[in-house]
Amino acid sequence: MERKKIAVSHAGKQHSYHLAKALLDMNCLEGFYTSSYVSPKWLQDWFQKRGNTFFTRRFKEGLSAPFVHSHWQFELAEFVARKIQGKSKAVQNLVYKRDMDFDSMMARKMPGINANIFWGFQGSCYESLKAAKDSGKLAVCELATAHVVQARRILAEEARLQPEWADSIDNLYFPAAYEKRLEEEPHRADIVISASDFTTRTLTDSGIAAEKIQKLSLGFEAANIPYSTEARNFADRPLRLLYAGTLTQRKGLSYLLEAAESWAGGKEVELHLVGGIQGSGKAFEKRRHLVHYQPAVSQAEMFRLYTEFDALILPTLFEGFGLVLVEAMAAGLPVIATSHSMAPDIVEQGRNGWIIPIRDEAAIRGAVNELRQLDNESYAAMRNAARNAALQFTWENYAYKLAEMLKGW
Repeated sequence: MERKKIAVSHAGKQHSYHLAKALLDMNCLEGFYTSSYVSPKWLQDWFQKRGNTFFTRRFKEGLSAPFVHSHWQFELAEFVARKIQGKSKAVQNLVYKRDMDFDSMMARKMPGINANIFWGFQGSCYESLKAAKDSGKLAVCELATAHVVQARRILAEEARLQPEWADSIDNLYFPAAYEKRLEEEPHRADIVISASDFTTRTLTDSGIAAEKIQKLSLGFEAANIPYSTEARNFADRPLRLLYAGTLTQRKGLSYLLEAAESWAGGKEVELHLVGGIQGSGKAFEKRRHLVHYQPAVSQAEMFRLYTEFDALILPTLFEGFGLVLVEAMAAGLPVIATSHSMAPDIVEQGRNGWIIPIRDEAAIRGAVNELRQLDNESYAAMRNAARNAALQFTWENYAYKLAEMLKGW
């Protein structure tokens, strides 16, 4: 049987570093092709010793040259523009350009890549998937979110339903050429990797054959998230709810705030929002008095903040995975989340959280009321169940699931 040699290609970062490292450990990695990555081992060591906070995010320990092929030129313009303009439309257009230019380069390289499997990522593998198949390779496309056809349908509908919040909806409009590749990449692939059951549903609803979709849930860094079994006197104080992430209608923010109107001024429930504001923020400002708000914090600070809250709430309309759900559960927080996320993959209704429909403030209130009525013992059991469920999604388990999946290829 021919040994699997896999070329991984990603114009950005996401979780591709973990994929490449897992394949390297299995002796299956032909090469990891990416944009801005610190590939020399000596330079990785140098940045780590100096505690550099930018470049240490641009490599993974144990994954270095000669297995990594970095192409910084594709991101340089983007780095400069982001420094000057922040999160702007012009910067986002540079991200799209980076993906497309990187993809073209990989397509040209493909005949000379000594692999029998090509693994690309959504947005940056349109041309290279075809080149991989033309050169006799198995072509794999991974989606870290969900299919663009369903995203466009759901989010465009939301903009019509909630026009006041429409300017906060990200990932609604793409340049035509970029949207075309997002739509067609899964059709071009031999195998499509899905991050969750919801992602799979958006793929089949978009006409992707179910038999070529395989689910591989992502992982998280469990060791970095504090967890305590100490009693929290849950029943004797206000319930502290956390929403963590960008403040956008894509995550169902208006429905959460409508539900919060029944809590405002009361002593039973506090709603805390942590994250940057998407769009003008005008709709949110009108309702800011309903919540405790603070801007986005670092990942390390977010991990610490989890310990200050009793539950996480994510009434999202469209989330391929939703890493915040797993991280919060690892900290012992039960979650309230919609079925348009990875919640159905991890939540057991009423045991470690609640799954609710989208656009349903009554369901949000109902789940919060059930949580509020728990006694200390029941809440402690729910915290423990949330933690145990999250630990099934470590990067170690991800590597195991990846190895099992590859056996069938």
